[in-house]
Amino acid sequence: MIASMKYLSIICMKEDRDKLLTALQKCGEIMLCETEDSTHIEPSAGQNMRRMEKLIKDVKPYKEKKPLFAPNPEVTESEFEGDRTNDLVTAGRMEALLKKISETESAVEKDRQTVAQLTPWQDLTVPVEDIGDTEYTSSVTGSAAVGDLEACREAAEACGAELQTVSSDGVREYMIAVSLKGENLSRLFDAGFERAALPLKGGKVADRIRALNESITENNATLMTMNEELKALSAETDAPELLYEQFRAESEREAAPFTETDATVVIEGWVPEDKVKKVEKTVAKVTDAYDLQTRDPLPDEKPPSQMRNNYLTSQFEGITNMFSVPMYGDNDPNPVMAPWYWIIFGLMMGDAGYGLMMVVLGLILKKLMQPKGTTEKLFNVIIYSSITTMICGVLFGSYFGETWHPILFSPMNDPLKMLILTLIIGVLHIFTGMITKIVYDVKAGRVWDAIFDQVSWIMVITGLGLLFLKQTKTVGMILAIAGALIVLFTAGREKKGIFGKATGGLLGLYGVTGYMSDILSYSRILALSLATGVVGMVMNMLARMIQGNVFGFILSLVIYAFGHVFNLVLGLLSAYVHDCRLQYIEFYSKFYDGNGRLFKPFAIQTKYIDLKDDGGKENG
Repeated sequence: MIASMKYLSIICMKEDRDKLLTALQKCGEIMLCETEDSTHIEPSAGQNMRRMEKLIKDVKPYKEKKPLFAPNPEVTESEFEGDRTNDLVTAGRMEALLKKISETESAVEKDRQTVAQLTPWQDLTVPVEDIGDTEYTSSVTGSAAVGDLEACREAAEACGAELQTVSSDGVREYMIAVSLKGENLSRLFDAGFERAALPLKGGKVADRIRALNESITENNATLMTMNEELKALSAETDAPELLYEQFRAESEREAAPFTETDATVVIEGWVPEDKVKKVEKTVAKVTDAYDLQTRDPLPDEKPPSQMRNNYLTSQFEGITNMFSVPMYGDNDPNPVMAPWYWIIFGLMMGDAGYGLMMVVLGLILKKLMQPKGTTEKLFNVIIYSSITTMICGVLFGSYFGETWHPILFSPMNDPLKMLILTLIIGVLHIFTGMITKIVYDVKAGRVWDAIFDQVSWIMVITGLGLLFLKQTKTVGMILAIAGALIVLFTAGREKKGIFGKATGGLLGLYGVTGYMSDILSYSRILALSLATGVVGMVMNMLARMIQGNVFGFILSLVIYAFGHVFNLVLGLLSAYVHDCRLQYIEFYSKFYDGNGRLFKPFAIQTKYIDLKDDGGKENG
């Protein structure tokens, strides 16, 4: 069912605004609304939130690696709402260390690059300032590929220059070209000699390299000290994470809309009817100077929808929400959809062994990962569907791709029977949608619409199905013809004129092709069931083929494990997607409109921590 909503308006003094927004956020029962006159708090926390998010990312390499699926640190409400001074100081220390580390690493890298540039010239015995122009000569430092040496020497001789080798690394020769001042050395450069400017203004190259290496050693020692300090600091505190969550909550409060007058503030939003008193108590704890009023939704308003179903049905709500949220005031389709999704999922998997794996692995992963919200519900859908998967596996005699004593039949051996069963399931599924539409129409006083648009097609489809049995062939013909006549004479009832009504009737009767197409869509249940069984059987065959010795037996266990886990994951993904498709297209098209919006309360949402109240009850 969909919870009844009230539109709530709170008027308070300006000075109580921040306290009230904080209390409402902690309460988490109101969805704030923007109005034409709404304004917001001047934003400031968002920048700090992004700053902390960057810090968390930068500090992550220095933190100890958490175990797989490790839970978030738990923080009590009092800690979450506490003073930020110490945490801000800690975060500042982390940022300062990170900045210093970055600067030092850049200095080390720069020194290393300089050393790399100077190393070929470390055998120079004269200071760098002595290399250059004198009164009569010019000196140029450069290098040439070993293959170009001969050409360079010939070019140097032609230019009246002399090449003096300083060093060679086997690939390039590093040299000084000495010539009379004013000589043209273009032929030398054309031969492959490349000028190399030394990153040194004066002194001997060897001395500079020695100084740079000492600086690198000193900076590396400093880096090691700072890294250890940052590791120790990040291990003993979760300050960046806590600050991020605090700034995020503050940022959401800044984005909260309100209407402002000279002395008061008006905060408006939607609240579930049964939570109005809770909200009012929350307001009363903050201030005595307030006025709270509620009203029912106006005809032109579109309140948000909050589903209120039993625990089992609520786990399937995310499937509907991915398609379209129910419109407020309409009916919640989840109680009708959930059992069918559960059944069809089991039929598509259809293997008792995989059903057992689904429940075991699902519970283990759920325990390790501690999922929340929609992800937790998805895990539960898979765990609950393991029941129908095991039941169908026993009925079809399928155990990890092997057939053993089926109670009904084996889809692998009798695919035609499985096809007939899936088509029957499809008809029943579609009929459920049509019957649901009948109930909605009757409740709304549209009895004739229910008969003309739904009952008529149930008669047609049932009659066509009965035509395939000798015993019911006559009854089937009567039902099909009677239903078809109802469609023919009523489908165009909204049209004007005899021609329009007749055309509408004929077009309505053409809808039988759509229903036949919808029913045939359920053959995908057969396809997925066979695919799961065939892949499982192939994995078993591959494993058995290599079981000739001890090593082969051990390897076969690996094939069994990997193959069946792979097949399970592939089957789950396919079943989830195609089961959703059957619900969205074949089922919901018969009675469900959707187009609503989900109730999203103004509440504290956490990413890096688990927020708990001081009594240990989880809140966020």
